[in-house]
Amino acid sequence: MIMSRDQNIVRNGNIKIGDLPFEEVGKFKYLGATVTNINDTREEIKRRINMGNACYYSVKKLLSSSLLSKNLKVRIYKTVLLPVVLYGCETWTLTLREEHRLRVFENKVLRKIFGAKRDEVTGEWRKLHNAELHALYSSPDIIRNIKSRRLRWVGHVARMGESRNAYRVHCSEYETLPHVLGSCPQGEVLRIKRHNTIRSMIPDALRSKNLDVHEEVHCIADGGSNRRIDIIAINRNKQTAEIIDPTIRFEISATQPSEVNKEKKKIYEPTIQHLSAKYNIEKITVTGLFFGARGTIPKAFVKWREKYKLTRDLQDAIVTTIIKFSVAIFRQHLYGVQRTAGYTLLDRKRNEEILEQLEVESVEEKNQQIQIKLARS
Repeated sequence: MIMSRDQNIVRNGNIKIGDLPFEEVGKFKYLGATVTNINDTREEIKRRINMGNACYYSVKKLLSSSLLSKNLKVRIYKTVLLPVVLYGCETWTLTLREEHRLRVFENKVLRKIFGAKRDEVTGEWRKLHNAELHALYSSPDIIRNIKSRRLRWVGHVARMGESRNAYRVHCSEYETLPHVLGSCPQGEVLRIKRHNTIRSMIPDALRSKNLDVHEEVHCIADGGSNRRIDIIAINRNKQTAEIIDPTIRFEISATQPSEVNKEKKKIYEPTIQHLSAKYNIEKITVTGLFFGARGTIPKAFVKWREKYKLTRDLQDAIVTTIIKFSVAIFRQHLYGVQRTAGYTLLDRKRNEEILEQLEVESVEEKNQQIQIKLARS
């Protein structure tokens, strides 16, 4: 089968290899999944949802039975229905329409599991709203499940040997996961946004401890060269200060946190004399904070956080933000335009569109928006 996204490509008919003729077809099944000649996964997703519906109706009586607990019914959904629907989902390309169809299927099953609810005002029974369903379900929804499996699959491929065909296709010299999350030009805008977001979170937490915090400070090194430090936190009571430089890199070894710290000390210690005179501080130290691009938090950061008596909420927020941006970078790499001559304007335009969707919001605002969208749907 000739693979192309161009539906108007000219076909040459059947293929003959030696004495064996092979019929050219528009689609066929391979390992239980439907493969089409235009690399379209919509038909496969539709077929999977239909198979999930057939499986749903076969266990419908169990899901509505009063003899089984809701936790057991949820386990039936996760172990019987979800594997049928999500088979091969690691290779799916989801559009908003496909995401909506998958969510409709999941909500139908969850409504059967959790049943109806009596309205407190009218006293009548009604269906549970989407927000109420997912509050009761308390597990990642089907779309987040797919994205998680996709990232897990990429990790498996990245750990394969170089002799494996899957590794050759997906993890060439320019397409490894460290390259995608760390240095690929297509994700440059998102990586800068990721760094700036983390950099702005740390000063806000330090200011809550009554420290004098300055960001993006220009300074001069001993040799006369110009430097710009990310954060300097000053304790006026003790006449001490700390230069803080957060860095997000792909995790490759357990020694990275100490290596980053040494690297930052080498860069910024020559500026201590200038900063001491500028802020009239006796003692200034330099700390390089390392964060993994996959959300890894080293023990060095935990000790640093405890030194300033900062809450665990800061750590959780940093992990969530890093993973959110890393997934967006990976998604951009998967669904970006084909690159034949480096970084194109279409790549940059796509990055800007994703940035608009990634505006960091508070948890309350995000929950309010979700509830409004669910109520409208």
